[in-house]
Amino acid sequence: ERDIQKFEKEMIEYNQTTVHRWMLPIKRAVLDLMLSTDDPLAIDENSAIQHYLHQKAVEGNSLVVESSIYNFSAMVAYIYNKYDLAAALMQKRYEVEKKMSRPTHWYGLTAFYDGLIFLALAHRSSEFEWTSDVGDIMSKMETFMQIGRSNIEHKLLLLEAEVKSKIGQKDIASQKYKLAIAAAEKNGFIHEQAIATERAADFFLRNNDKSNASLYYGRANSLYLKWGAKG
Repeated sequence: ERDIQKFEKEMIEYNQTTVHRWMLPIKRAVLDLMLSTDDPLAIDENSAIQHYLHQKAVEGNSLVVESSIYNFSAMVAYIYNKYDLAAALMQKRYEVEKKMSRPTHWYGLTAFYDGLIFLALAHRSSEFEWTSDVGDIMSKMETFMQIGRSNIEHKLLLLEAEVKSKIGQKDIASQKYKLAIAAAEKNGFIHEQAIATERAADFFLRNNDKSNASLYYGRANSLYLKWGAKG
């Protein structure tokens, strides 16, 4: 949050209005993750600000900002395990991107969360069709991997783990989760280390391994707190 406030001040000072507008959805996402969900007044205030940002983006025909609002809001919803909301926001982003000449991919981040959202829905319902969309996402991630391995390695491993879990390859899935956690730690992505650890806990729980599930949920909680997500 301090870094965002610092850069926001500098953007305003140097009249970088376009970049500043692009950064606002990220700022709101950070505050959402820091927000205490036990405080309804804070939730209402943050929702009102998010609504205002979206309204201004629509009025100004700023498709990049509107897309980013849906993008980062979907990420927050996913982290809070609100998968239906995450999917709805993702779909709204798709609709905005149809109007854009070049969607913003955020160096593989968007595809990563899209894949996680699809797979979360797939784990919940055997009737959900996911293979085509996730296959396309995996191809995109492999392309991004060639551009920046340290940024993508753990993301791709986690998606692979979720796929292997879904199709019943339990031993491979377990190994992939552990590799994703280790790679995220090595590359300095503590928040995605937390996500990978939580998904591993979900995997163990689905397979009735309550001991490992409890262990990994505890580790995930510690990592989220260390990252600063206290909502």
